[in-house]
Amino acid sequence: MATVTKIVDGDTIDVRYGGEEHRVRLLNIDTPESVDPSSPVECLGPEASAWLEERLPLGTEVRLERDQETRDQYDRELAAVFVGDEFLSAEIARAGLGIAVSFGANVRYLPPVQAAQSEAEDAGRGLYATSVECTLPAQVEELTTDAMVQDPAATADLAAFDTHAAELAAVLATGTALLALLDGDAQGLPLSAYADQVADLRHRVSTVQERLRSAAARNTTARAVRQEQLAEQARRAAEEAARLAAEEAAQRAAAEAARQAAVEAARQAEAERAAAAARAAQRAASTYRPPAPSTPSRTQAPPPPSSGGGGSSSYTGCRSYAPGGKTWTPIPC
Repeated sequence: MATVTKIVDGDTIDVRYGGEEHRVRLLNIDTPESVDPSSPVECLGPEASAWLEERLPLGTEVRLERDQETRDQYDRELAAVFVGDEFLSAEIARAGLGIAVSFGANVRYLPPVQAAQSEAEDAGRGLYATSVECTLPAQVEELTTDAMVQDPAATADLAAFDTHAAELAAVLATGTALLALLDGDAQGLPLSAYADQVADLRHRVSTVQERLRSAAARNTTARAVRQEQLAEQARRAAEEAARLAAEEAAQRAAAEAARQAAVEAARQAEAERAAAAARAAQRAASTYRPPAPSTPSRTQAPPPPSSGGGGSSSYTGCRSYAPGGKTWTPIPC
């Protein structure tokens, strides 16, 4: 028996037995990379490590069983690791977190791992899940979904066609990267996990790519047609604007001419009124005769002045009274 002292990654542990530390590589299972500084973290690598950490808390007692080859190229011990009767390599494969592999002649424990991997594949678990974003099936599923985009309406603006072109180009680039991955090393992860699916996955991606290229060609043609339509609309709008501007200018010119005519008519009317008034005044001046000067009427000479105030005189003409008003003298009226 050995005691777990460290979980290195999803398929490697450190144990202690015989008073010494030993690094053990689990037989017949390969999990995605998660700790190799020279390799990127692979899909579900951290999840595989986390699964093993949960299943093998530090201090767990494990049983190590050997096959024909006991060490790998990195001088790690090769062993089938059991917790009780549970074969960890098969359980990792059943969770979809690793694939069955053989190291040289070590095939004694391979069949149960292969059977567990087939079970995971059939159930769509782990590396075979379309709901796990990083898996190849999920990436192909997402590509298929992203490719199902609607063409812009024929009456859309040019920006809509440009946006659609960018979207198609992005999906095409994703498809190209997936095809390169599917054409890669079939012996290593992640491709080795999908040996039975690679041909189908590649066919699906190729079909999507062809559909995307057709959509891109349609979009280019539709954009050119729409651009011509918009140019024609702009030309007609410019012509209509010019026509309306010309009409408005003509209306303004006509209104100004009418105003000027009204001003001129008023000026002429005023001049005619002034001329008529002048003519009337001239006619009046040419026919005027001043009245003859009046001659004073001759009156009878007043009678001689009354000597005694003339109280009994019958004179009724004009008089000049002396101070006191008691005497008067006749005067001409």
